[in-house]
Amino acid sequence: MIIVDSASIHILFLGTGAADWPSSYTASIDGRCGSVRGYSSVLVDGRVLIDCGSTVPNAIERFGADPSCITDILLTHTHCDHCDIDAIRHLASLRKPKTTINLRAHPSALSNLPEIKGVHQCPTEAGEAFSLASLTFTGLVANHPCGHVTALHYLFQNAKSSVLYATDGSWFLKKTWLYLKEHVLDAIIWDATCGESQGDWRIFEHSSVDMIRIQRQTLEREGVLPPHGRIFLTHMARTLCAAHLDMTERLTPEGLVPAYDGLEISIYSAEQSVACKNT
Repeated sequence: MIIVDSASIHILFLGTGAADWPSSYTASIDGRCGSVRGYSSVLVDGRVLIDCGSTVPNAIERFGADPSCITDILLTHTHCDHCDIDAIRHLASLRKPKTTINLRAHPSALSNLPEIKGVHQCPTEAGEAFSLASLTFTGLVANHPCGHVTALHYLFQNAKSSVLYATDGSWFLKKTWLYLKEHVLDAIIWDATCGESQGDWRIFEHSSVDMIRIQRQTLEREGVLPPHGRIFLTHMARTLCAAHLDMTERLTPEGLVPAYDGLEISIYSAEQSVACKNT
């Protein structure tokens, strides 16, 4: 059961994998050890879903979330591992009668999508803030080619805490950096598609651990990521990343935490800590 604390932001990782993981897996497979990963997605405060690939409905069930509580789905972009129409349709069917799910994405992304029963499309321009219960979300342009579609990262905040969901994407674009430098982040959930591999061409649309280290130095120096700020890695490619336990042993001591499916975290402000628990 997901318990939302008004002093924090609760995040459940429903998937932490990139597009080269299987598009479905059965309930008998335990993804909590990182041995298998669903498509990257998080559930925020039990009601706001960021991205909805084909593995998401199964993950919602296995990790004890209530799909009928989901009021909004935010899409970073429309690549198939982040946006599956059948999965969105299924979640919409689980809402109470005469209620809808709000589907939020950049207008260029929504223009690609069909109308879905029980789903209300809400165009979200980059830099435009919108409120959902106690949280304020802002879409920021991501460095991730997707045809004519503008991909977004999402900054979300409550009265005390602030989190950046930064996948998919390569180096931060300058306009995104200029926005972020006016904020203090308690946590970043960061694209780590390329893992610790080197020389792979995907660094021009995704991040590697080395790229995260370099950007982290600037974020810390400029006060955007304070000493208590945490980094969680997601969107890890099966073919480019080491085994989860190996990555965890190497990277966690330096404050880069590889997330896994079912990981729950509660993000607090500077006065408190970031709590994690296994599902």
